[in-house]
Amino acid sequence: MTKQPADLDSGLHTLCYRIDPGTLGELVVYPLTAEFLAAWDGFTQRVKSLRGRADHERFTPSYSALATALTAASNQVVRLFARFFLSSEDTSNGVVALMVSATVIDPWTLTTAVRKFEQLSVGDAGADTLAPLMSGIQPQYRRLSEFITTNPHTGVVQAPGWIFDAARWTLAARIAAEPMLIDGYLPVTFRLDTEGHLVAYDDALTRASKNSVGHATVHVSTKIITVPGATGLYLRLDAHVARHPYTWSFVKNVWLDRGDPALPIVKLPILSPYPAKGRDHPVFKGYTAEVVESCGLDPITLPTEFGAMVGTVRPIGKPRKHSIGKGPGVRFLFQLGQHVTRQLATPPLRYAKTPITVAAHITGPIPPDQLDDAIAASGVDRLLLVGLYSTPGVRRRMIDVLAGYSPSPDHPLAGIDDDTPVALTPRLSVVLHKAEALLAHTPGTRSVQAIPWLEAPDGTGVIAFAETEWNPEHPPEHDAKYPVRRALANVGVVVQFLNSNWILPKPRKTKVKGVVRIIQAKDEPAIAAGRDLLRQAGLIDNRLARATTKATMKGRLDRDATLVGIHIRQHTPRRGSGARTRLVICLVAIHASPDLTKPWHVETFSDQHQRWVPYRIGNLAYHTGDLGTDKLTREYKHNPKIRDLVEESLTAAKFDRDKPLVIFVDAQGCKGIWPGLNDSSFGTGLLPGATLAHPDLAVVRCANGDRVAQPTHRGHGGTSADPHQPDLPRASLYEHDEDGTSSWLLAQPTRTYRAGAMSARAGGAYTRWTVPDDKQALTGKDWHGLTAIEIAVAAAGSWPERHLAALTARLCQQAASWDDRTQSPTPLHLAQRPDLDHPQRAELPEEADEP
Repeated sequence: MTKQPADLDSGLHTLCYRIDPGTLGELVVYPLTAEFLAAWDGFTQRVKSLRGRADHERFTPSYSALATALTAASNQVVRLFARFFLSSEDTSNGVVALMVSATVIDPWTLTTAVRKFEQLSVGDAGADTLAPLMSGIQPQYRRLSEFITTNPHTGVVQAPGWIFDAARWTLAARIAAEPMLIDGYLPVTFRLDTEGHLVAYDDALTRASKNSVGHATVHVSTKIITVPGATGLYLRLDAHVARHPYTWSFVKNVWLDRGDPALPIVKLPILSPYPAKGRDHPVFKGYTAEVVESCGLDPITLPTEFGAMVGTVRPIGKPRKHSIGKGPGVRFLFQLGQHVTRQLATPPLRYAKTPITVAAHITGPIPPDQLDDAIAASGVDRLLLVGLYSTPGVRRRMIDVLAGYSPSPDHPLAGIDDDTPVALTPRLSVVLHKAEALLAHTPGTRSVQAIPWLEAPDGTGVIAFAETEWNPEHPPEHDAKYPVRRALANVGVVVQFLNSNWILPKPRKTKVKGVVRIIQAKDEPAIAAGRDLLRQAGLIDNRLARATTKATMKGRLDRDATLVGIHIRQHTPRRGSGARTRLVICLVAIHASPDLTKPWHVETFSDQHQRWVPYRIGNLAYHTGDLGTDKLTREYKHNPKIRDLVEESLTAAKFDRDKPLVIFVDAQGCKGIWPGLNDSSFGTGLLPGATLAHPDLAVVRCANGDRVAQPTHRGHGGTSADPHQPDLPRASLYEHDEDGTSSWLLAQPTRTYRAGAMSARAGGAYTRWTVPDDKQALTGKDWHGLTAIEIAVAAAGSWPERHLAALTARLCQQAASWDDRTQSPTPLHLAQRPDLDHPQRAELPEEADEP
């Protein structure tokens, strides 16, 4: 077993469970041989040759398409795994692919479904090359523990890729074997779906709004993960609310109940209506309905409309508006953890409390008395801020926000004329200019030549605060933001937009220890936009130093250091857009000091300049060109070239060798590129910066999202009077030891939850099923909860590992430009931002409709 610090019950509890391979049971395995692979290749080539036929959109030849058809026909989980996912033992025995199911599939159903699948796919009623080969395969019951081994030298767990999928099914079945008791009295039943997740299908949520009735279903996602050190496999759980769309528009998947509670809920892909292509109603993708009917089963159909009652067919999507809010609430997650602990008879993964804490956020804009030092540190003598507006309302909002950067107690911008510069400080001036034509959402190119203030004199940097109009319900056909950003970048101006589609919220009430307070609303969008504009210009005051260097802090930043963030992302445009897949690589360096009088300054590597430049200049160069490079992707074969490019960029910086160098990377973005960042070889393989031969090099990996255990509660400190309500973590950093490899978790409620509004905190007092009748309005609100950031030190240099973990946590806790934390430490966050702001981000597809 993994060696753990003492008293884990008083630490941070999560929805993650270490797997005992001996308890996983067995599944049915169908080994597919080279003969099947040859027939499959012939089948796929034949399908591809028919791309021009009318129904080609319904089908893409893939193992997953066949697995979907077999899942629907057999009413159980079926998966096909290619050679890449197999064990070396299977491949050495001639197995080229593997079909896995929960139980043996009826032979007649198997061959009938495969035959019909092939015939429909190729449009030939006589086609029959795959089914005969399937009928000759003998299914084998195999214990999953046979495939899970441990490296005798490193202790690292080893398993073929398909185990990570299949193990979820057996564990999920154990969790669903008994109903979960909500608040000690209300049973909620989970049913498996054919993806191996848990769905509270029989306990749907329904809420009427003014014009319609909305439905939603709570579900629990399952995933097998490892943690740094990887001596064990863990089942990670998280809960979600799938809000079912009111129409079929843009829906890509459905849940389907076949009417037998003992059977899993079938999840199937569909094609939504597309009248322009002659498809007036939704249809199942991949001929699933026809395959089911060929097997003598009751036909599966899709309703044309949804009624007031939740049905057996439930569309899966992400509607912008819905009568039911997002999020299951922390109360449900807490009780889910208790239920899973009982069902699996194993404790959750718990992180031990450390003496390290993060401080309260330093809030507010850059103080006027620090602005000039920050401007000088950014690489310019003076900064001119140009406010480009269309409407008087936005003009007023701009000057109200910008006035806060003046040391004058009076409003220095009140009543100013357009095109008249006003100095806020000796180094910062503001000028306003009306630019309706430039900012209008119209087609065509943009010219900024008529705006004289955009031409900067020597030693002056120009930045722009620009108006836009954005309604997410009716986005403009020709959004001006992207061409305006590029046009301004071409003349050396970074820009931040301010949405005119905004109304000042009403004051709200909050109650703290029985005292009711009235909180007046602020123009938060304008405040945030103004701060982010200065962030793009590379302005940082001493708040990061104050957050990391206080003398009483354990693990304080006690030396000058160079902090580098490396951001890597594959940019995959929408299908059919004509744009090519590209690879984004952004590097940022922050030169940090514990001296509160020395501003931290920021540089970034510019591909255009082929050298390191001030952050503002790097942003400009990045936005004038195409996003990333189309010569590289995240394919394995490109990893050496990616490493070389990063090393060349780091070498070009010529970092001070007398100062420690700390490199921060994102776990997902850098996955597989440097072996030393992988959980299974963490800290022992190749790492970024390896060729620098720097005498004091540290590398820190950060992760969030579904790679990280979902926290539920803390076991220390004051306890809630309600036994069903969790005590949430606050400012502590928590640590896990995976047989000698440490990792840390910074877990906290979201900013909205901490703000105190009952609508956001409702998930602590209630579950989605237990909201009192007189508080039903709360079910329409989004219920916020906990987020977590995992920190792991792959190389420590001269630092104690816990010291680096503390520094990283504080660089996440304290943002450079706004009043709350970020999901990445500041150097990595600043490397990500230019990519997020790039004009070509518009090529990305809409979010997938996974629930």
